[in-house]
Amino acid sequence: MFLIYRMSDSKSLISSPYHISYQPKDMGRKSILALSIVSTLMIMTFSILVLTNTNQGNTEHALVVEMSKSSLDNESQGEVKTVTVDGTNLRFSPDTITLQEGDTVRFFWEGQWLAHNAVEENGLFDSGEPQRNVEYNYTFQLGENGTYEYVCEPHEGAGMVGTIIVEPQEVVVPEPEPEEEEDEENDTLSVGEDVISAVLFTPWFIGMFILVGFITSRRDKFQLGLAFEDDSVESSDEESTSDGKSLIDNYRARVLTLCALYVAQGIPWGFMTVTFVTYLAVEGVSAGELAFLLTLGTLPWSLKFLWGPIIDRFQYRQMGKRRPWILIAQAGMTIILASMLLIPDPANDLTLIASMFLVYNIFTSLQDVSTDALAVDVLKPHELEKVNSYMFTAKSVGGVIGGAGLGTIIGFVGIKGAILLQIPILLLIMMVPLLMTERPGEKLFPWSENGDIQTEDDVEEKKDFKEILSKVKTAFSLRSTQLGIVLSLVMSISAFLIAVLPLLFIRELDWSQEKFNATKGGIILGVSMLGYIVGGQLGNRFGGKSIIIYSALGTALLTATWGLTESMWDSGLFMMTIWCLRTFAWSMVSINIFSLMMRITWGEVGGTQFTGYMAMMNLSAIIGYQLTGPIASKFDYPTLFLIAAALETLVIIATMFIDPNETRRTLEHQF
Repeated sequence: MFLIYRMSDSKSLISSPYHISYQPKDMGRKSILALSIVSTLMIMTFSILVLTNTNQGNTEHALVVEMSKSSLDNESQGEVKTVTVDGTNLRFSPDTITLQEGDTVRFFWEGQWLAHNAVEENGLFDSGEPQRNVEYNYTFQLGENGTYEYVCEPHEGAGMVGTIIVEPQEVVVPEPEPEEEEDEENDTLSVGEDVISAVLFTPWFIGMFILVGFITSRRDKFQLGLAFEDDSVESSDEESTSDGKSLIDNYRARVLTLCALYVAQGIPWGFMTVTFVTYLAVEGVSAGELAFLLTLGTLPWSLKFLWGPIIDRFQYRQMGKRRPWILIAQAGMTIILASMLLIPDPANDLTLIASMFLVYNIFTSLQDVSTDALAVDVLKPHELEKVNSYMFTAKSVGGVIGGAGLGTIIGFVGIKGAILLQIPILLLIMMVPLLMTERPGEKLFPWSENGDIQTEDDVEEKKDFKEILSKVKTAFSLRSTQLGIVLSLVMSISAFLIAVLPLLFIRELDWSQEKFNATKGGIILGVSMLGYIVGGQLGNRFGGKSIIIYSALGTALLTATWGLTESMWDSGLFMMTIWCLRTFAWSMVSINIFSLMMRITWGEVGGTQFTGYMAMMNLSAIIGYQLTGPIASKFDYPTLFLIAAALETLVIIATMFIDPNETRRTLEHQF
């Protein structure tokens, strides 16, 4: 769910100012001991949870079986009719009764002067020897319908004869429900009912503990202590000033413009992944359909690298290199949002609304690429790290507005009101680049008078695309860069949980739509931001690969624990706690994977290679979304969490063999 945050930071590639530092060797021994203790405790905890879950399942199964048996016994006990004797007239009383299959006849008398019995003429039932006190029951089974005569053997000659008429048991055949209603019921079903025992997952997680322990014992070989620190940015004589009016010569204008554009990118992400998905879940849209919407919304981000050559090739330089493309993108976003208001019922026309989200995100990805290119053009080297942090925070603010903000008020304004509110926000943000020029002398509008455009930096050498493709091929020929592709593709396979969580919280746990939106778009997003910050600091302190591997294992255990503690899901405090912990841990994984991809990127083709990694990360999310339908429709919620946990550990395997220094060591002096 946080892919879009990573999409927009390719501008950090314009330099590779890193140096390598290793941690003291004794830290490795301490880490091994600490990991061994923690691993033992976690395995014990996980085993207890598995056993508890299994025992609970067995108990519930036994209870169901017992209840089923009791129900069957009750159903098998039909009506009981009693036949006694009239000793004075030597007659059975009543002498004729009518039963159904499954009913019971009871012959009962006591204290008679004479002895009697009841014997069916064909021997179907026989109360035994004549007696003065008799209590005898016979139940007619299925298939024993018909008319039966019985006699009292000592007094048959006196006419002591009885008749039992047994009718076939009525079979009530329920009327079949209309197929359309059945199909609708199946379509809106939250998840399936199949279960994979937690015991089957245990060997996999134990194997991951052993693998991580093995990696930890060979820290130097797997470069777990490799830290990245930017030490080449020197503030020297170049200072950030705000004396001019254009972006190139006004620091405040640069920060304001870039942050405003990143807010504009965060709003649609928060709206689509939080507010709109939750709204559709409340309206009864299935998990597979939610995944379809998320897939189309993410697709343009997976192909955004295609925009690079276009915005470089086609430019209206009199208004700036990047500003016209940004304005086009924002205008397109506004028009598509306004068009969504014309759809009468978005929940019942999902194909159309998903197609419009596809076009909407095409324009959003265009703004993202154009904004990154603008940042590369106007930011000074010593501003990169600081302004990047401002931009990252701004996108998070946009996510809060689109998620928690719009998600909270949707109960008052409705889905169309939430869409409508985005339009003035985007128009207001659009005023920032509209009223600002990139360089002195550029025109604000096409009809403005021409100024003295400074073009000394505008002369670009002709790019040889054949040479560029050759360098890209060389960059991806290394083992570490190829493993980077694998890592990018497995990173978000568990994204099917994004579409499942609204169903769990709203349909099963009865959370309100507003409460879920406020939680996911506010608290969870804040926890994600904290995880990014803490994860980056820990990566620099203890090594990026260490944080990826240990945090991925921790995330997987938290996800598995979430699935094994279904009995505690009714507790709002528990659900909030484990959701926040899992989000925090995975955010630390994500930010360090992002840094690792930067590290193995070759500067000669940095934009193309790094954007390729980002595109594959989004492709990974698309694959995860597409898994939602087949997986969620088959398995129950606990099993879905266990599957996601197992998939999250694939990050460990993909990361362990990546050499962060291979690209620099091999290709630094090749060209």
